Amino acid sequence: MTRSQNHDDASSNNKRIMKSVCKSWRSLSLSNKNMFIASKPPMLMRISTRANEKECFLEDFEERKFKTIIPHSEGRTYFGLTCGYLIFYGRDTKDFWLVNPITSHELHFPNFPSYLNCYGLSFSAILVFSSSISRYVFLILKRFTYQIWFSIEGKGDWNDVPSTLRIRDIHAFKGKIYALPYAHSGSIRWEVRDLFEMRLDPEPKLTLLKAHNFLLLESYHPKFVSSGENLYVMETRSKYSWYKVHELDFGEMKWVPFEDTSEEYEFFISDLEPSAAVKQESWVDTQSRYMRYDVTDNSEKGRLFITNQWYFPHQCLNVDRVHEL
Repeated sequence: MTRSQNHDDASSNNKRIMKSVCKSWRSLSLSNKNMFIASKPPMLMRISTRANEKECFLEDFEERKFKTIIPHSEGRTYFGLTCGYLIFYGRDTKDFWLVNPITSHELHFPNFPSYLNCYGLSFSAILVFSSSISRYVFLILKRFTYQIWFSIEGKGDWNDVPSTLRIRDIHAFKGKIYALPYAHSGSIRWEVRDLFEMRLDPEPKLTLLKAHNFLLLESYHPKFVSSGENLYVMETRSKYSWYKVHELDFGEMKWVPFEDTSEEYEFFISDLEPSAAVKQESWVDTQSRYMRYDVTDNSEKGRLFITNQWYFPHQCLNVDRVHEL
């Protein structure tokens, strides 16, 4: 049997399993699948840890459950989530399979040339789609290092983009890729002044974007979060009992405290990456369903919902497009 036939069989099997789980979901999604999935609020997610092919369990805010078997997951470690794709890393093969549990689409990327610690805070991984070459590009950052690695779908290799500063996070936003550099400032402070914009064409490089002010972060783990027209840096500590959010005003090129903006957002934070910012009016009358995950005080402007892993259905149909590749 060819590899293509294997993929087709696994994809067909995956679709049959998903469709058999929840008939009410199936009837809605068949009539207008895209609108239905995009309208779903964040869902709880759990990945089984068994050695053979793993199962993905999703649960929505009405406690309806969804289960699917993930192809190509045998002998692999769950590595993260990007644009609705589950990332699995081969413990022995060192390669990657990305599987979308909603659409059943799969992507394969070759063995990674450097050691990877699969602990969630040690790396950042994102998937983008290049409009210019019409291919997917998978990027991996080993945090606190000077390199971002990328692999183009079907090319069979990895390339690195060097940085002059250590990088904490990478993120796709409005057709571009951004990297968050940082510097140590004092015993408990981390300084963020500028951003890198990453371009892969014609030559891979990082371009420094100068900001007119800087952030003194009290957290060792700042991360990018975005929604619509807004890009944020969020810092958390002490099991998320404390957090701050900063927005980058691209017009003024300065960092603005979230409390000084007019936006009202709910932040869904995973112990494992990634996280998301969602406008409070996006899903009517769902907030009360998430109260058991709410760690914020009622006086907070935004709300913070924490669990081990969220899945974001509204992101799973559209991989971030990058226009400069």
